[in-house]
Amino acid sequence: MRFYSVGYLYLLLALPLFLALALLFGKVRKARANRIGNPDTIGRLFGRVHVTNANMAMIVFLVGLAFIIAAMARPQYPGGVERVEARGGKVVIALDISLSMLAQDFQPNRLEKAKREIIALVEKLKAQSMGLVVFAGEAFVQCPPTIDYSAFRLFLDVASVGMISDTGTDLADAINVSTVLLDDGSNVDKAIVLFTDGEIFEGDPEKAASEAADKGIRIFTVGVGSNSGRPIPEMKGASGLKKNSEGEIVISRLNEELLARTADKGNGKFYRATPGESELDDIYADIKGLKGEEKETKFRTIYAEKYRWFLLPGLALIAAASFIPMSRRDEYDS
Repeated sequence: MRFYSVGYLYLLLALPLFLALALLFGKVRKARANRIGNPDTIGRLFGRVHVTNANMAMIVFLVGLAFIIAAMARPQYPGGVERVEARGGKVVIALDISLSMLAQDFQPNRLEKAKREIIALVEKLKAQSMGLVVFAGEAFVQCPPTIDYSAFRLFLDVASVGMISDTGTDLADAINVSTVLLDDGSNVDKAIVLFTDGEIFEGDPEKAASEAADKGIRIFTVGVGSNSGRPIPEMKGASGLKKNSEGEIVISRLNEELLARTADKGNGKFYRATPGESELDDIYADIKGLKGEEKETKFRTIYAEKYRWFLLPGLALIAAASFIPMSRRDEYDS
């Protein structure tokens, strides 16, 4: 068994804290009751907490919550093996993870929008070998070209702003690193697809694209952003906005002209990301024709989703906890 979204399992660490807070609340409640009056009198009037039942209800609730968290992490079991052949060319996706990709031209932000489009594109290009490069002020290989799309998806999921300490955006380095990754001497068609807002502070992307084109590698650019622009959050999850040295809020805008020139130098095309994602059909039409003289054949394990095995018991346990009586009213003496 494996968990596809392992990050949710960290929520399990909060359960002991939840239990400690519940116990603390119980003690505070008992102390307040004792200050009001005699415990026996209060028990006859308002009822007394049934400690055993209350503890049992808490345990059942927490176990149910643990099951639901496990379900959120998407447990998967091996469901067989399938043969996969990649007959197309090789494609490297270059994803911008600079701070400006947190701007909210799209919801929740540019980076998540780019990830959604990449996932949809990969689903369309299943005959291609796919690689992933992430970049900000520098670029590095996140996933070498592979036909194991589940592995590609895992590497894409963890890509986030802050992974690269070098701030800024260097499109040229992203193209150069992707070119080195693709320039392996194989006689297959190759392409680089950049998802970025086009705001650069370093390098010459047009020169890098031209050099890649000389090696038979086409460059496609997808602009993720808007001409009107949006403010940039200081960091992921923060409420503050980035400001310049004069204290003015920085507005990040799509650099459409640069991305179009870069794609033109790379014998490719520029596309603008849209809410309806209609551009994906155009990108697919251009890339699906990549020819591959080499055929890569592998066997990969198919995983079946088993979240229901955890979700249903979790919901049942939480429901059961609500039916456990946690208080009782003392009887008056005859």
